[in-house]
Amino acid sequence: MKALLELRKKLKAKKPSFIRHDAHKKVRVGLVWRKPKGRQNKMRLHMKGYAKGRSTGYGSPRAVVGLSRNGFTQNVVNTSKDLLNLDPKVDGVIIGKTVGLKKKEVLVNEATEKGFTLLNVSKEKFAKKVEKVLAEKAANKAIIAKRRNVKAEAAKAAATKAKKEDKKAEKKSEAKESSSDKKLADKKEKDKVLTKKGDLQWN
Repeated sequence: MKALLELRKKLKAKKPSFIRHDAHKKVRVGLVWRKPKGRQNKMRLHMKGYAKGRSTGYGSPRAVVGLSRNGFTQNVVNTSKDLLNLDPKVDGVIIGKTVGLKKKEVLVNEATEKGFTLLNVSKEKFAKKVEKVLAEKAANKAIIAKRRNVKAEAAKAAATKAKKEDKKAEKKSEAKESSSDKKLADKKEKDKVLTKKGDLQWN
């Protein structure tokens, strides 16, 4: 198996990058390989000086087709149930790109505990990434909490200010009412005095 993997590595090193005919000349033509089908297409006719086309000669040995560099089969895993049908000696694990950070952490831990080789994740780098993300989240939470506290304090200050203004307005209104009551009382007394004088004069 090791010899076949080394042979595949050598073959792939010599393999050219297969691009579509005239992809390097025309922008509208993409680089993705398409089989040349023109009757007089020089690439289809394998003429000298033209880009190489895909053929079976560039393929890797059949026993090693689809295997990773380490010689493991490549299996995409999205949940912990997918690990039950796999053998750690033969099968390698590729964690799906749609898996979230929390579930990914659980999957990485489970796979390493069961002895699987992770093909697209390095455990140490992933642990550092998780720590970094968690630290960023904690920092963001602290900032949000600080902003909320500032808003709450501002709201409290506004409420206390409004209460003070209401009390001042009440005091002013009470003072006005008391002054108006005094004026009415004084007027009544004056009226009483005047009425008494008028009665005496009339008599």
